[in-house]
Amino acid sequence: MPVLDAGAVSIAYELRGAGPPLLMINGFRRSRVVWLEGVLRPLAERFQLILMDNRGTGDSDKPEDGYSIEAFADDCAGVIAGLGLRRAHVFGVSMGGMIAQRVATRHPDQVYGLALGCTNCGRGSVAPEKRIGQLLRLVPNESMDAREVARRQEEVYYMPGFRARERTLIDGMFDLVNQNPTPPHAVRGHLKAIDAFDACGDLEQIKAPTLVITGADDPLIPAENSRRIAQRIPGAQLAVLPDASHFFWIEKPRETADALIRFFGALS
Repeated sequence: MPVLDAGAVSIAYELRGAGPPLLMINGFRRSRVVWLEGVLRPLAERFQLILMDNRGTGDSDKPEDGYSIEAFADDCAGVIAGLGLRRAHVFGVSMGGMIAQRVATRHPDQVYGLALGCTNCGRGSVAPEKRIGQLLRLVPNESMDAREVARRQEEVYYMPGFRARERTLIDGMFDLVNQNPTPPHAVRGHLKAIDAFDACGDLEQIKAPTLVITGADDPLIPAENSRRIAQRIPGAQLAVLPDASHFFWIEKPRETADALIRFFGALS
């Protein structure tokens, strides 16, 4: 897997497809393997996808400290520059959407178009139910292994019907992720970064054309957060996918790809 020096850390990445570059940033403790083919295949027909592992995940460096949304954003900027690109489209989901916001404000000249998926802008955002927030923070222990933790957390990420229909896909993704799991210290670093993130007051500074996209039934980052973000970013568009939860790009891959292709394609 190719690795490049992004400045403070080395970041692993994968290139797919051809066309205008599109950097894709995944979320909390997730590496690039969580994108899945359903959304990647149609996107790769129109764009050169840059699939990166955030620091602490996958094949990227996993330092003991240095985790913040700003540091993640600087890593992304380092990847764009390290690939010899002047700028790229940027799409981030969940924590990756937080990172994408900071890429757009810290490195605006490197962002052509921006898509923010199932995310919030930090303090003052609409919070999930307490029980859902607690599920997100479950970790394996003496009475509960990693697979059981993942099973319990499915309520956070998927619609009930999808969980029933796509058992093989969900279990297969668990196996794929756990071939190279995010270590506990990096999980804690990611959580610390999320908890410290505060960018609601900076949304008006985003100058890149922006699409805000989310699942209508997301219990972890309620869709109202996307509506608020879209209202605050000048000229932003909003797409709310019905019958979709937090992992909307897995539940609705074709609809997600079509929305991104329409939006970014109009800019290219």
